[in-house]
Parts: sequence; structure tokens; C-alpha cells
Amino acid sequence: MKIEWSDLYEFVQTPPGPTENWALKELAEELQRLKVDIDVRLLGIPDAFPDGGWCIHQEDDVWLVYHCERGRRSGPAIFTSSFDAANFYLWCRVAEPKAGNSDVGRLPRLKG
Repeated sequence: MKIEWSDLYEFVQTPPGPTENWALKELAEELQRLKVDIDVRLLGIPDAFPDGGWCIHQEDDVWLVYHCERGRRSGPAIFTSSFDAANFYLWCRVAEPKAGNSDVGRLPRLKG
């Protein structure tokens, strides 16, 4: 995937090193705490769920969150921050928002 940003955008550069996996580590801990049925060892691996599942990983300079099934990606969301990608991934896994327009800007309810 190649995304070109114009000079209208400015991004904070993440220093290389152990902080790169911080968001995935925190995401894994939160998923386990909430008892979400997912193998957290697959977080950060592209197309990790051949039979269908939500993936999160870094690709080039962006973070992707998408549903993968049989090698096909759908519903992608692109982030410049691992923290934002992890929060979105968590929301996708635990949220069950209503389908109405009145829900915009509201926190989602946890799945029952």
C-alpha cells in the first residue's frame, strides 16, 4: 500500500525501539482483561485469520485495521498512530452500537 501525504500534514515521528509495540501490548492486555475471544499472539501479523477475523498491523508508515477472510481484506481503517489503531481495534471487538444516526459521538455499549 502506498499513501502519499502532502506537506499540509505534519506527523510526530515515533522513535524506533521498544515503544513501537507498546500499543499492541496494551491492546492484548485489555482484550484479555475483557475476556474477548481472540488469540492475542496474532496481533500485529498481517492477514492472520484465514477463516475470518479482525487484523491490526503496521504497513509502511501507517497502521491498518481490517477484517480478513480467505486472504481478502475488507472494511479497512488507516491510522498514522498505533495508539489510535489499537483503540479502534478494541472498539470494533467489544462495541455493539445501535444502528441509528442518533448514536454519532456516543460511546458504544459492550456486547452482551
